[in-house]
Amino acid sequence: MEPDDEVRSPLRLARVGRALALMVMSVLAIGLATLGYAHPQLSFGSGKAPGSIALRDTSYRLAAIDFVDASTGWVVAELPSHDFVVLHTTNAGQRWMQQLAGSGGDVGEYAHFERGQGVLVTLGSRAAIFQTDDGGKTWRRRDVEAGGGDVLSADFIDGSNGWLLVQTTAGQTLYRTFDAGATWRGLGDPVGAGDEALRIVFSGPLRGWLYSLSAKPYAYTTSDGGATWSHVRVPMPGAAPAPAPVERFFVAAQPTLGAGVAATVVPISPPNQRSADGWTVIGYPPLTVRAFDGGGAVDYAYATFADSSPYRYTDILSEAGDAALPVAPGQVVLSSLDGGSSWRVAHIPAASGAVGYADAADWWWIDAGAGATSSDGGITWTRIRPLGTLAPLPGSLQVVDADHAWFGTMVDALPLLETTSDGGHEWTSVRLPAIVSTPA
Repeated sequence: MEPDDEVRSPLRLARVGRALALMVMSVLAIGLATLGYAHPQLSFGSGKAPGSIALRDTSYRLAAIDFVDASTGWVVAELPSHDFVVLHTTNAGQRWMQQLAGSGGDVGEYAHFERGQGVLVTLGSRAAIFQTDDGGKTWRRRDVEAGGGDVLSADFIDGSNGWLLVQTTAGQTLYRTFDAGATWRGLGDPVGAGDEALRIVFSGPLRGWLYSLSAKPYAYTTSDGGATWSHVRVPMPGAAPAPAPVERFFVAAQPTLGAGVAATVVPISPPNQRSADGWTVIGYPPLTVRAFDGGGAVDYAYATFADSSPYRYTDILSEAGDAALPVAPGQVVLSSLDGGSSWRVAHIPAASGAVGYADAADWWWIDAGAGATSSDGGITWTRIRPLGTLAPLPGSLQVVDADHAWFGTMVDALPLLETTSDGGHEWTSVRLPAIVSTPA
């Protein structure tokens, strides 16, 4: 892979952290009577399991879903109070244990789990890191001192090695830790002048990619753990939305598995005075834009195939009443099986739905009542087959192995999980428990 140019120096960028924090379009209206947190204190857990599961009481959002095998997984729930709770199962959702509770981030929560280790980061202006080395039985907490900035994105590859993307009034800075957040090393601004970084994604200690708003269609990548970043050009999307010219690109590049990379590209045409033809991006996730309806300004939220966390969608959909968001117009999904050296268009079966990866070449697509698979990195797909599935939340499809997968969904403003154990032919709904209040 030959980079087009290197990007090294820290640069000033427009402040996007506050926009991200304000982009949630609604708050769940259903109260949960058992919630009684008087303080944002933590519950370091004994792993007490709820009694009977009452679906009508599960009025919370899904902030993260992470399964390490067919039976063992964690769900991070964000409550109407914006506190979070970690739920854990070891038997494919037949029984859930409530492990950890605390004050959530004003941008959301990030979580990464392995069999014994787990990391949860509350994003935003009051960021904190919670870690476990015993599968969630006990947790330790560290505040993140970000110099008054907002933590926009976090990514960990294990319990010790991680990165934070922080926005301050002076610009953006990427930080790296080798010791589970005890110390952090500043790596400067990962993007060039005029561009904005939105999310960081690492596949290992050296290779990483960015979600960004860029002046041209290129992806940002690093091969030295984030110390330096370079441009990798991606094919131009289809024709720009007429009549306005494209001036910016939302480019979200993420590793699949191995040498695989998927990139979602959305062309952005700026507004022409009060014309209804252009957009101004004001936040991610979800991709939130400001446009004109021929007169006043209107904000719209769109789903993209780059989405990787459902937490911003469950809030919107709980008021909308269904699990569907409009898909960003003009988006193109690109696939690379050689680390970004070459790209081909991934022909996703439909504009809606969610995509997951069993490995670099084997992709799954699931939508409401339909599904398909690809064995060549999304270039070609099997015939769409009917399924008994609900509409997945954008970014929630997690393929554990060739047979097992999970995704999140909404039913009448309430969250559910769906799972398969036969390669996606049959799916089963899994109820989530009511949250048991934790004394302050």
